[in-house]
Amino acid sequence: MLGYFCKRILLIIPTVMAVILLVFVLMASLMGTDTSRMIRYEDDVPGEAPRLSFLQQYGKYCFRVFVRGDFGENDSYNSPLGEDLMERTAMTLRMTGISVIATYLLGLPLGILAACRRGRWQDRLITSLTTFFSALPSFCLALGFVLLFSLRLRWVNVTLQNDADYLIPLATLAIAGAANVAKVTRAGMAEALDRPFILSLRSLGLSRRSVIFRHALKSALIPAFSVFGTVCANLICGSIVVERFFNIRGLGSCIIGAVGSRATTTLMGCMTIVALIMCVLSVAADLLFVIIDPSLRKSLTFGSTLRRRGER
Repeated sequence: MLGYFCKRILLIIPTVMAVILLVFVLMASLMGTDTSRMIRYEDDVPGEAPRLSFLQQYGKYCFRVFVRGDFGENDSYNSPLGEDLMERTAMTLRMTGISVIATYLLGLPLGILAACRRGRWQDRLITSLTTFFSALPSFCLALGFVLLFSLRLRWVNVTLQNDADYLIPLATLAIAGAANVAKVTRAGMAEALDRPFILSLRSLGLSRRSVIFRHALKSALIPAFSVFGTVCANLICGSIVVERFFNIRGLGSCIIGAVGSRATTTLMGCMTIVALIMCVLSVAADLLFVIIDPSLRKSLTFGSTLRRRGER
């Protein structure tokens, strides 16, 4: 297992470099023929900087990012971009982390309740709500929350003046994720409750609550946490719209602003950070899945892989 995760960690840098190359190609196609100065650096001298080719710019950017930690110069403020990106990344990760916790705290109980009440009104109600909220776009949900809680009830401010005002954007992100988690949890719990060993435990006289929480729940958590990486990715993508809607200084609002103003250096830095976050989340999701399902540990060990190759 250690060898498997070492390989996954070592693949993060090549994966991010591939994403950078793809974004470079897309930006070059949008800019036309003049792609000599797509990326601006603080130490560039106007009129004296050499006109680099596409591949030279790509190599220079990857070297500066991964070796020197230099993301270039901010297109809007003529200041180092790295400091602004770190501040925005911290805000996005903070919102995403809280949203992930809220997603599972809300989605797991709803999925378990729906599976335990299959065919009843609780199951039909939860299934209808999860289907509705999973299909509803984030900006529609955010707009509805603003109209209800800010303009009608006046419980929170739209301008996010204090910590309580962040409840609306956090709820906007968490509800859609909780709907997806609830659907997966319901399917996993329903399958676990129909297994023969669960029926045998019930026939031996164990209470329904004991069978559900001590035996069936372990099997139901495996599919629920198997979508951890997908949930985190959806929340980060949803934060792009939510941060712009509520004017939050995160990566999402920075990406939309950079696209609108064609700030290539800022957009390149944001996409690099997002790609790095996605790769790290993918490795963390695999590690979490192995922790929850110990039966996968033998299949991921480096020694077992060598033994299988030797048997062939």
